Formats: sequence, C-alpha cells, structure tokens
Amino acid sequence: MERLDVLYTVNNKYIDVMLASILSLIENGQVNNLRIHIIVSDFTKDDYHKIEAFLTKFNIEFYFYDIKEFNIEKYHLPEWRNTQVSNARLFFQSIMGYAIEKADNLLYLDADTLIVNSLNGLQDYSDNTINATIESMQRAHYIRTKMSPYYNSGVLYINVLKWLNENMEDKIIHYLENKTNNLVFPDQDTLNYAINEYITKLPLNYNVLAVDRFLNSFFRKIYFDTYGPNTRSNEIAEAELNPIILHSTSLFEIKAWDSPVHPDYELFTKYLNVINPEFKSDELTFWQNFFSSNPTLLKILIIAHSFTPKFIQPMARKLAVKVTKR
Repeated sequence: MERLDVLYTVNNKYIDVMLASILSLIENGQVNNLRIHIIVSDFTKDDYHKIEAFLTKFNIEFYFYDIKEFNIEKYHLPEWRNTQVSNARLFFQSIMGYAIEKADNLLYLDADTLIVNSLNGLQDYSDNTINATIESMQRAHYIRTKMSPYYNSGVLYINVLKWLNENMEDKIIHYLENKTNNLVFPDQDTLNYAINEYITKLPLNYNVLAVDRFLNSFFRKIYFDTYGPNTRSNEIAEAELNPIILHSTSLFEIKAWDSPVHPDYELFTKYLNVINPEFKSDELTFWQNFFSSNPTLLKILIIAHSFTPKFIQPMARKLAVKVTKR
C-alpha cells in the first residue's frame, strides 16, 4: 500500500501498548508512507516526547490531538475504563479538524491490536463509507440489542470524503441527542445504533478477536454454532489461518500482556519488550489468577456470558477488583 493514515486513541496508561501496535504496523503492514494520528488524554510532556522519539526513528509523519480541546462530555456518553478517550473515535472529524483533509482513507485501530500481515487488501474496500468486521461475540450483543449484524469498533476503515459528504458525524450526534438505548459499550453501541446501515462488512481476518482464538475445537463450536445470529466457527477458523490484524481484547479483564493464558501473550510481550524492556503489567486479582490457571473454566465462563450477558458482564468487572496480589 502506497499511503495510509492511521488513527489511534490513547491515554497515558496505554502508551507502551499503542507503540507496540504501531511497531507491528511498521514491520508487517507493508505501507510505504504512514501517517499516524493520535488522540490523547492525560498526557505529560514526557509522554509526548516518548512517542515523538519513537516515531521519529522511523521517519513517520505524526499528529497529536488532545481530547480536552473537544467537549465530548456534552454528549453524555458513559466512560469506558474511566476515560472518554475511547469514545473519541466517533468524533475524529471534529477532533482532527483540517488534518483530516490530508487523508483519503483512515484506518482506526484500537491500541491493543497487532498487525501481522500486509494491509494491501484494504484497498479493495476504499470506496465504502465505513468498513468493519462483524462482532464475533454477536450472540451476546444480539440478546442485549436485538441488532444483527452488530459490528466491532476496534478496527474501522473509513473513506474520509464519503464520511464527510454523507454527514456521518452528524448522524452520530443526532442519535446521541435522541438516544433511548442503554449504552453498555459506549463507542461500539453508538456506532451500531447510529450508522449500522452505512457499514460494509470487512473479512474477519482484519479483526480477529482474542476470544476467537482462545475458544477452539469443542468450545468454539458450542459458542459459535448454536443459538441465534452469530459468526460461524468455520469463518473463525479461516480467519485464524490467514490473520491480518489480531485484536488482543481481554478475556474477562485478563489482558494480553497479563498472563500466558491469553492467546496473544507471547507476541504482545515480544513487542512490548522492544518498546519498554521494563514494562510491567498490572497485578492480577485472586480470580484472574484462578482463571489463568484454569483455562477450561475460563472458556466455560465465556460461553456462559454469551447466553446471560446481563449477569456475567458485571461479574467479570468484579473479577478485576484487587482482592489479593499474585
């Protein structure tokens, strides 16, 4: 791919994680001319300098945008993990301002993504207003939202001109001003409720979730091939054979760099050690340690979540409360 504009949103706790993602993009994306856009929250001067020093080594053009310059609170979006920065992807048009005019297509990536193969195939989707993969855990979201398809917001490929001409941000704002839905996953729910009909399906290998790879064989068939609209296990298997972007979502609050039980632990820690040899993950709680040591029980918990999300999701949050140290 000749040129690509890539957007990240990050607070100061996830700088190393984002830089690991960017390093994987540089090494494996096969993009000749990268421009990196970063919407930031709670940054110090040292935080800016750290990213600048890293990107300058690779002669990459980059831009920072501070979320505090945009009044996102007026839309009354719930915070995600105690920050509004993840919701900023919904308003990249306003936050980026004039800089957006330089981009033909914009690839949004969550900080916990790893690019493992060429992104050249994205060019086949460049004419669509917005592209995303269907959420593989769609069953749980369907029970909650009654919406199918329901898309994952961790990887978005956007035609900037069409986004502007079709007033996508205005549609999002209109939805938020009149919303009657309870937003459990604020940015992702908003994206689906507001502009679902404008989204084109990307192949699953552009956003292979950790749960897709953690559940295998018997458990995968139970989870993906029963009850209601869902991505089928054969699609997961095909994507796993030729992944392009791995999305290292947490497994009930166990992050990729926290425990070897996570399918991306080895790869993510490899990149993190390059970025920061002294990187240390958060201490696991008693229950996180328990499920890390009992992966079969963790798989059963994930499957149970797909049937009873209203009960299991709050329980997962409680697992992250530090009742004991490892």
